[in-house]
Amino acid sequence: MTAYASLIGQPLWSYRQWLLAACFAVSGLVAWWQLQSRPDEAPALNARPRLPDYVVLNFAAVETDEAGQPNRRLLADELRHFLDEDRSELDRPRMELFQPDGPPWKVRALEGLVLAGGDQVRLVGDVRLDREGDGQTRPAHLETEQIDIWRKPSLAETDRPVRIRSDGDLLTANGMQLWYTEPTRTTFHGRARIRLAPETAPAPEARP
Repeated sequence: MTAYASLIGQPLWSYRQWLLAACFAVSGLVAWWQLQSRPDEAPALNARPRLPDYVVLNFAAVETDEAGQPNRRLLADELRHFLDEDRSELDRPRMELFQPDGPPWKVRALEGLVLAGGDQVRLVGDVRLDREGDGQTRPAHLETEQIDIWRKPSLAETDRPVRIRSDGDLLTANGMQLWYTEPTRTTFHGRARIRLAPETAPAPEARP
C-alpha cells in the first residue's frame, strides 16, 4: 500500500519527457501543414508537355475552287499541328488570295494560326497585304497587327488599327472588313481618315 501510494504521489512524466513529446507534436504538425499546402505540386510534375502531333518544314498548300482553279495558297517556314486543339501554328506565313480577274492579294505576317478546320487563318504581327495595280484597279498596300482571313465568304477582317496606301493616298481606320474577291468591297470601323496626295500639274509643253 505504501509503495502504491508513493507511485501516485509522483508525477507521471518528467520535465524532459514533456519536452520531447512537445517537440514530436510540433514536428508532426509542421509535416502535416507542408503536405496540405502543396496539393497541386504532384499533378504539375506529372503534367504532359504540349507537343504537336506533327511538324512540317517549308509548308506549302494550294486550295482550288469548284472548277479546279487556284483559290488561295498558304506557305510557312514551319507548321505545327495540334490534333486535340484542332489548330495549327505557323511561322512566317505567306498567303496568296487569287482573283478571277486581276492580280492576287499577297499577305505576310510573323505568325499565324489555322483554325476551324482551315476555314479561318489568323495572321499576327506586322501583317502586310499588297495588291498590284492593273488597268482597272489601283495598287493597294495595307498594314495592321492582326487579321482573320475566312475561306467563305472570301473575307479578311480586323478590329485593330489599319493603314492603307494607294498611289500616295493614305486611309486609316480602327478596323476593316475586306471582301477580296469580285466584286471587291470594303467597310471601315470607327473614324476613318483619308489624306489625299496632291495632284501634280502636267508638265508644260515645249515650244518649238
